[in-house]
Amino acid sequence: MSFYPILKAPDSKGWTTLFNFPPNNWEVRDSSEKYINVTWAEDGKWRSENVGKLAFNGIRTFGFDDLPKELPQGVLPLLSLTLSKLPTHSDSLPQLEAIYTGVPGWRATLGLSSEHTSTSYQGEIDPFPVTGSMVTFGPFIQFGQGIENFLIFLNIEKSPVARVAQVEIFDADNIAIKTKFNVKNNDATIISLDGLGFSSTDLPLIICRGMSAIPLYFSKTSDGTFLSLEHTHPPASYVIHGNRWAAQKILKKIWFSRTGQ
Repeated sequence: MSFYPILKAPDSKGWTTLFNFPPNNWEVRDSSEKYINVTWAEDGKWRSENVGKLAFNGIRTFGFDDLPKELPQGVLPLLSLTLSKLPTHSDSLPQLEAIYTGVPGWRATLGLSSEHTSTSYQGEIDPFPVTGSMVTFGPFIQFGQGIENFLIFLNIEKSPVARVAQVEIFDADNIAIKTKFNVKNNDATIISLDGLGFSSTDLPLIICRGMSAIPLYFSKTSDGTFLSLEHTHPPASYVIHGNRWAAQKILKKIWFSRTGQ
């Protein structure tokens, strides 16, 4: 199993629903009760607390109000389901004693809600290598009166030590730089995509040379009556045959070169 973050976004409440049953019926036949853990980075250490158990076939939803009071304001909480409790303190992200599946992965529902509605997707996150980078395109920017658009840069790493990298946003057609933002590891950094001069026919190119992440695209109306949450897949996901990760490396090299490195 992987970790399941509780997301944060402007004017919205994050929540995560855990499921204790396999996502397919051919890889595992596990019917055990699981420990529910929450893990977060604090003062250069990983901290973990047990927040209950989940019976086989059980479903449970967590919001920020359901987490331990020791959780500092603003940190990214990571939920997990394991066969044993996690250590309370660790120098590296805890290894999960859990049941794994390959296709599809064991996932949770990650959601955001306003007073009026909610949006979600099925997802998970595993630690990225410190040497990683990211290239993504942003076709999910929505246009119209009162619509606000954000990139949620979702990253976790094995090390709890805080570090910062830079995100660059370009027009993919003419490689014009639009803006730069700092992002943090072990966090869900929120970046506004409004006011950058993109039109409905433009394709934003988003690059981070010093950190990997899952790029989530969150849009909402200013009154919160409509929410949208989407994510792109890494370039390797679109390679059918051959060495997928080698193809991704080539694609990154092409776009890093076109944008000046």
